[in-house]
Amino acid sequence: MNMEKRQKDYCLSSEKDDMELRAEGTTLYIDGRELSELDLFVCRFLDILEDYSPYTIISGYVAILFGRTRSTEDIDLLIPVCSYPSFHSLHDACIDHGFEFLNAEDAEGLYSFLSSGYGIRLCEKDTFIPNIEIKFIKNESDEYSFEKRIQLIINGRTFFISPLEIQIAYKFWLGSQKDIEDAIFIRNVCRDVIDEKLLQDFCKSFGVTYESA
Repeated sequence: MNMEKRQKDYCLSSEKDDMELRAEGTTLYIDGRELSELDLFVCRFLDILEDYSPYTIISGYVAILFGRTRSTEDIDLLIPVCSYPSFHSLHDACIDHGFEFLNAEDAEGLYSFLSSGYGIRLCEKDTFIPNIEIKFIKNESDEYSFEKRIQLIINGRTFFISPLEIQIAYKFWLGSQKDIEDAIFIRNVCRDVIDEKLLQDFCKSFGVTYESA
């Protein structure tokens, strides 16, 4: 595909001072936050995906959902391993709804990528950024992030996200400035709903000192 495609203006609203995070049981709600163009892009894809597979959102977009104002080029999702016919149906539905895959492969090639542990990327036609990367669950951390996923509701829309404790510890482990800032942001914004003992355990598991987190 032509890589010189235009980038849509997916600027994030910075007017989030009135946001409020609350929990009802295991579900988190963010009140006072309007969905951004980036969020709406993600929702358009999730509306397709949820007909074929459950998912969990991981990495930087989690921080953005909680109000961190920064740009991102991609949204990372984990899905359970599925059969090729199931993936082929998802592939065709994405194409039918105006998405295209950035990997230069047909459905069979894309499925082979996923089965080999690699991610595949897709975007809306005539754009390149933002894009969505999908990976199959492949290890214990992925499995935990999926099995313990959190329902987050923003302005009536549901997003399933990785548990905050493993997300924070993993971001500190990655160690880049952006990742550390994401981790600190999530920890501070979500302090009242984070299990500190569990966070400490994950920090130990990732080899991150709890004090640094």
